[in-house]
Amino acid sequence: MKRGPYDEYIDVHESLLPYAEVVRFFEELEKNGDVKSYCNGSNIAGRWFFQIYSKEFIEELASIVTGSLAMSENSGTVLEVMSGDGRLTEFLQPYILSRIIATDAKDGRYNIAYPKWVESLDAIDSVRRYRPSFILMSWEPYLSMVGLDIVAAGIPTAWIGNPEMCGHPDLFETPHVPLKSRYALSRHDSFLRREFKTDVFLFNCSPEVIKSVQR
Repeated sequence: MKRGPYDEYIDVHESLLPYAEVVRFFEELEKNGDVKSYCNGSNIAGRWFFQIYSKEFIEELASIVTGSLAMSENSGTVLEVMSGDGRLTEFLQPYILSRIIATDAKDGRYNIAYPKWVESLDAIDSVRRYRPSFILMSWEPYLSMVGLDIVAAGIPTAWIGNPEMCGHPDLFETPHVPLKSRYALSRHDSFLRREFKTDVFLFNCSPEVIKSVQR
């Protein structure tokens, strides 16, 4: 079991690790009954985890974003709203030519260490200010209506999370396509039983982009 110099669990988001390595790490955490505490900051970085990233997941998501931008008349800014500590943006940016801007309302709901470069701005105001060509949204709070408002704007959006625990149920009454990612991992999964509960849900994305990823 990988631990840091003070016998604390390592930070699996310190760098982008292969999917298989991430799964093995969380299997060991689950055997020790430590997944929840780990994801709530009991790790060497004090980091909170909601969606858990791997190299394969980021590459898959990057292919959606770049494909959508290539088909857009305005291949401009990519915006991550509700970005938390901004790790998704940091992992994605090397794969995306366009600039990715990360914003978060920073409302203090969780004990998240927000970097200064994550702009303090709520999701709707962020969309109005930056008029992005693509939006990323991960783990929208349960029953939040923000996702509905963003999708209604018609901007291509990747919504990441568990529909039973994130966002508003009405969101999934609007047209969307689940990516059915093999690499989506989260804090509420059972890694030992291979019960994975999250996915990437695509809204306002062209059929060509979706087909290219699902091949």
